Amino acid sequence: MKFIYILEDDERTQKDLFETLRNIDPKLAIRFFHSLSEFHEWLKISVSEGALALANGGRPYKDDTGPPLEPSSTHELRLVIAKNEFMGIQNIGLIKRARDFFLRKKMCSEQEPTALILTAFDSPDFDIGLAEERIINNVIFKPFDKLILRQHLEYALTGHHPVTSTAVASMQINSTIEMLKEVSLNSISEIGFTTVNNHAIRIGALTKYYSDSFTTDSKKSLLAYCNSCKEIGPEQFLCEFLYIGADNQQVSQIRRNILQNKDHTSEAVLQTSNTRKHILIMDEDVPLAMEQKTFLSERFANSEVYTYSNYGQLLSDLADKDTPNRQMLPVQFDVIFTNYELFEIEKQKKWEQLQQYLKDRCKAHETEMTAAPELYFISRKRLPIDEVKGLSSWAKEVFFTPLDKTYITKKLLKTHSDLANKTEVTVVHQKDNNPLKVANPVEITQISEAGLILKYYRQMSIGAFREFILWRPEELETPEIIGTVNYTEKDKSGGDYHLNHFVFFGMKDYYLKHIRLWLREAYIKNKAS
Repeated sequence: MKFIYILEDDERTQKDLFETLRNIDPKLAIRFFHSLSEFHEWLKISVSEGALALANGGRPYKDDTGPPLEPSSTHELRLVIAKNEFMGIQNIGLIKRARDFFLRKKMCSEQEPTALILTAFDSPDFDIGLAEERIINNVIFKPFDKLILRQHLEYALTGHHPVTSTAVASMQINSTIEMLKEVSLNSISEIGFTTVNNHAIRIGALTKYYSDSFTTDSKKSLLAYCNSCKEIGPEQFLCEFLYIGADNQQVSQIRRNILQNKDHTSEAVLQTSNTRKHILIMDEDVPLAMEQKTFLSERFANSEVYTYSNYGQLLSDLADKDTPNRQMLPVQFDVIFTNYELFEIEKQKKWEQLQQYLKDRCKAHETEMTAAPELYFISRKRLPIDEVKGLSSWAKEVFFTPLDKTYITKKLLKTHSDLANKTEVTVVHQKDNNPLKVANPVEITQISEAGLILKYYRQMSIGAFREFILWRPEELETPEIIGTVNYTEKDKSGGDYHLNHFVFFGMKDYYLKHIRLWLREAYIKNKAS
């Protein structure tokens, strides 16, 4: 006989739990404790009686017409449901001792230990950090969503096995979502940040990061790539990351926050070089092109800047064709700034065409192009973060108008040691302990409002928790959803992958609405493809 012990004094909650459990399995023995002291008294009795005490513990529900049960050593305490006020984080020690006690007294098995679910009202005082305590299967918020309540109770009763029938609709889907991992933020500057990691990061590796330090009125994430990585101790690496595609509001806010911190530090940067840096600007907006040319010429002593408003004229001049508006150009360029709109259609194809003209020019002048120029986009509009990420595979950076010339100057000096600035600039830094979360793209094969199946290169430990983001354009309204590993299996489709079954933890009504919207959009996208 499987017993369910419920520590709950609210009649409405008692009724919901009783009816839902009865619908799942009419044979379950359900008993209620109306106070924590009642449960304590039962624990004292069960010290000597063990599993025999289960039949006489608690009280049947008022509508429970089942016959009295005789004590038996085969009885099993399958699930304890308790309101947060009775057995929340303040009683975590009691929860751990009780869980061990149930095992010791053979009220459950090591393979299927007693599951524990907390019920709670969503409030700022509730500590979702309970997810880190692997002995807690879930937190279900009141008032209950009946389908979600049933689904999570089924997960808990089934144990660490796949649930064969589900109360909520599940979608089979091959899609990419974000899995978050917290990293140790060391310092932050107006052009990037440093982290301390237990492994080396590949130079150039690009990742999305979430932090309060990056949050504005429309965004809470930033893309950054690893610019340097050095070992500072056994399994300790100090890695420097530079932003890419940071919008002006984010840059201004980061800079302002650092300057307002009285403990910030300043790094003076003054570089010298005798090497000429040939810079090309392509922009149909002539005033903006001239603004860029003036700015670059004034900031960098060794810059030689050429501007074009007509792409066809540029290609003609690169081919040394004799035209009325021809400019005499250097054999090679080091840096190219271009209006994003010029590349908005067939972006990479146009870039490949331009590179071919540059190569042909070098060949015509009997020299070899050692490397393609670095490409910098200037955009007049905000770009989706996925768009910036796609561009980063062949472009160095995306800047936005109005031009933040201070930011652009410092980024160029950081990545070009052979650029000579005419006047000294300072880069401000501060130590920063704000949580920093790296977003790793992961593949899912199934998802519902209650959980998901993650296809991963390794098997995760039962009870491990992760945070997921089901990304939608309204980034500030996108929650970080916690999931706990309930079951793992080898992916039968082949390869060395594992399917990790996650149950969503502490699902608020707001989270459920977000998942439903994401599911709807994913369904439409799949149908259209």
